[in-house]
Amino acid sequence: MLRSSIIHCTGIHVVPDAVYSVELSRRRQRVSLSRCAVVRMEHPLSMPESLVDDQDRARLVEALRLLRRSGIGAERPYFALSGAASFIKRRFVLPRAEEATREQLLWEAGQLLGRDVDEYVVDTLVTRRHGFFIAARRQILDLHSALCRQAKVGKPGFDMASFALCNALESRGGGDGVEVILQNDGDDACAVLLRDGEYESESIWSLDEVTVVDGLARLCEAELDEDESARRLWVAGHGDSGRAGLEELADEVVDLDPFAGLPMTEAAGRALESSQVPPRAYAVA
Repeated sequence: MLRSSIIHCTGIHVVPDAVYSVELSRRRQRVSLSRCAVVRMEHPLSMPESLVDDQDRARLVEALRLLRRSGIGAERPYFALSGAASFIKRRFVLPRAEEATREQLLWEAGQLLGRDVDEYVVDTLVTRRHGFFIAARRQILDLHSALCRQAKVGKPGFDMASFALCNALESRGGGDGVEVILQNDGDDACAVLLRDGEYESESIWSLDEVTVVDGLARLCEAELDEDESARRLWVAGHGDSGRAGLEELADEVVDLDPFAGLPMTEAAGRALESSQVPPRAYAVA
């Protein structure tokens, strides 16, 4: 009888004071948590700027090496992109014409980027309601690749941090009506709005300038009709999860535990308990 191969995938999320990593494995249709780990940073990081700072890059290299020594496999690590690393633009979708919509999105991306288009990697996302084009700076992707070579880990892959949150919610069982995911990393916050399980919009802001509640309120005001409200607000990230003021923005406020209902190895269970951070901190990774 032929043995079923096991596929492993590693996600890495860098925040100012830590590097989070999650290793998932899949055998047939069964996905499980193999390992998770966090490396705390004594000196704050700022991505992607830390990739070009010699001292910060050395700290990141050591963090990746520590993750490997903890048992995290990194033959093909995936990094979450956000902030200056990339951007997303929303456009109209052409009815019943997904391929034509993608071609239109790529054309619009080329028009927007102009002569700088070759400096970006461009991708598209088409949902039932909208089309999106996503652009990531090649230079920043190349800097991640150089980091991985220096740390002697595999060639990196990439995903948007906001899309990673959508994936975490999908595995958690969201998908009805309007939902918002709040990612609070302590210094910055990101809010992702979904409608019937599909990505619709996002907002990123500095918590030094705008509070969590005000940032969320602005997103909801811009995206929802006057008689609409978010059915559920999911809280992710390691930042303060205080509920003050959040209850006014959604019918229900709950932590986004990306591991809820997910089988996990004994090693993953021990690592999660010993890390002394809530599961929601691993949502992007």
